[in-house]
Amino acid sequence: MPGFVREHLRPLAGSAGLHLLLVTAMAVATLRWTSPPAPVQLAIEGVVVDSRDLPDARRAGRPKPQPAPEPETEPVVAAPAPEPEPAVPAPAPEPPPVPVKVPEESTKASERAAEQAALRAKAEAQRKAMAEEAERRKAAEADAKRKQQDEARAAQDAKVKTEREADLKRRLAAEAAEEEGAMAMARSGIVDEYRTLLSQAVERSWIRPPSAKAGLECTLYVSQAPGGTVVDVKLGTCNGDQSVRESIVNAVYRASPLPAPRDPRAFERRLEIVFRPTE
Repeated sequence: MPGFVREHLRPLAGSAGLHLLLVTAMAVATLRWTSPPAPVQLAIEGVVVDSRDLPDARRAGRPKPQPAPEPETEPVVAAPAPEPEPAVPAPAPEPPPVPVKVPEESTKASERAAEQAALRAKAEAQRKAMAEEAERRKAAEADAKRKQQDEARAAQDAKVKTEREADLKRRLAAEAAEEEGAMAMARSGIVDEYRTLLSQAVERSWIRPPSAKAGLECTLYVSQAPGGTVVDVKLGTCNGDQSVRESIVNAVYRASPLPAPRDPRAFERRLEIVFRPTE
């Protein structure tokens, strides 16, 4: 219905306007037709009579003047009743919006999607919670491991310190014993005897150069292996020339292996020999 009205609105409006114009014209014509004509002035003869003479005239039998007759009026013709104006159909009201019925399958799909979204959110929250718990556990394990490592390192350091202290004590005891033995050997003359043997062995191997002078004295630093094999010879202070110095170093190598002491405790790997050849 609303579509029909919108489609024929202009023709209906034009027809209504035309009918209204016709009715207005008919009403104007009817009013002109039924209106009375304008009054016409008639010629009337009259006599002026004094009002004082009226009773005498009436008594004398004069006829009473009659009023002038009213003009005849034409019969009023009733105007024809106007034809009823055709009713213009009012536009039908817009129908209320019809609620769209959501199919049951769509509702179920939406519910399933909402449930899946809730499950995903719950799973994500659980995953985050598990990840945080794993991180906390990992950090706790790392702290415990670091603590164990620190304790083990401290124990190892204490052990090393204890071993070092024990080794130091042993070395000190050995040095003290060695020193005591050396002092005992020195008191017994074994060390002096050993140094004399070494000097004699070097002098026997020495080939005296012509430039050697009387009062020759040179300090030798000799390193020997077990058994007396000479490993290294260094010359310290010496009052001889270059040829004398070289001859003394060669004499030490030729004297290898050096003689052993009478007491094995007097053996030393590093020797300090003062070479003073006899005249």
